[in-house]
Amino acid sequence: MNSRNVAVLSVVALLALGGGVWLASERATRIDTAAQPLYPDLRKSLNDATAVRVHTAGDTLAVEIARKDDAWRVTQRHDYPADEAKLRKLLFALANAQIREEKTSNPQNYSSLGVEDVSEKEASGVRLEVSGVTPAVDLIVGKRGPGLSSHYVRKTGEERSWLIDVELDAPSRPEDWLRKSVLDIGADRIQSATIETPGAKPYTAAKRSRADADFSVEPLPKGKELTYAGAANSVATALASLTLSDVKPASELKGKPQARATYRTFDGLVVELQGWAEEDDRFITVSTRYDQALAEQFKLPGASDAESAATEENASSNDTSSETDEKATESKSAQASVQMQSEERDVASEAAELNEALEGWAFEIPSYKYNAIFKELADILRDK
Repeated sequence: MNSRNVAVLSVVALLALGGGVWLASERATRIDTAAQPLYPDLRKSLNDATAVRVHTAGDTLAVEIARKDDAWRVTQRHDYPADEAKLRKLLFALANAQIREEKTSNPQNYSSLGVEDVSEKEASGVRLEVSGVTPAVDLIVGKRGPGLSSHYVRKTGEERSWLIDVELDAPSRPEDWLRKSVLDIGADRIQSATIETPGAKPYTAAKRSRADADFSVEPLPKGKELTYAGAANSVATALASLTLSDVKPASELKGKPQARATYRTFDGLVVELQGWAEEDDRFITVSTRYDQALAEQFKLPGASDAESAATEENASSNDTSSETDEKATESKSAQASVQMQSEERDVASEAAELNEALEGWAFEIPSYKYNAIFKELADILRDK
């Protein structure tokens, strides 16, 4: 072997050795960073968070959820209440995120993971910012990683990107952060619904008692009858699990409402709704109040009534009841009466709380829910 060949082999050996050292170093780095918290000690300051912001391509502020008056609100929706459970889930995910693996540090490869700078016009990820916490959170959230719970991320201003072991649900549409529930009034509570729709006379679907199986309808047009006995029963579920798609101030609605409905419950809650159809969108406004006379009309027999009946029965069979027994009966009757009054006050409080939360807002709801609330009489009638 000549000296030239020896020199070449030496260079190759040195390169191989150097490559091995680099790979070992890189592997050691990955081992050192794997299974480490993405944001150490973040959990200690989660309660200090004051705002969460989501930025999209062009570093545009798409969503801000800010803490105001001890409640989280969506700035882009006129400070309507946010879905606090969704927000807590995101914050806890950030605090608990562990690094699974280090990924690319090459800016040319960022787009494959969706972690390119959000300032770019074509950026596919979002920049997630949390104010008030330590350490500060300023994170580019890219594509979902493999498996059920993982995400590619890169801290703003840093070269390295990471695969973390949690999914960060940070949607960039304000409506996705809204508190969804509007009303949830169970079918067993509905006593009647009076409905007015365009081009038709108002009608009322009602039950005379809680024991009725079906809602009767009055007035029925001449020559018409219900398609079947329970045709109007769908009014009972119209206000159950009613959720919004979006929201805006009621002052932004155009024109007069096209539909109206008043729902009454056996326990005295009255819900008045007005409806607007704007192209493909459906909006409602809601107001609530408590009707004590209605509650009294359909009040269930209380423990106090039962106690009175028992007292009368005992008196007729044994006129020598002890004073102690009489006092005990009086005490039970008084307690039952207080309990009934408390239940009435609860419905009154429910009405007041609902009205405070819903007043002044217009709720966009799905078309099928809108049609269920403002049920067309023609849809449940047939010719005799």
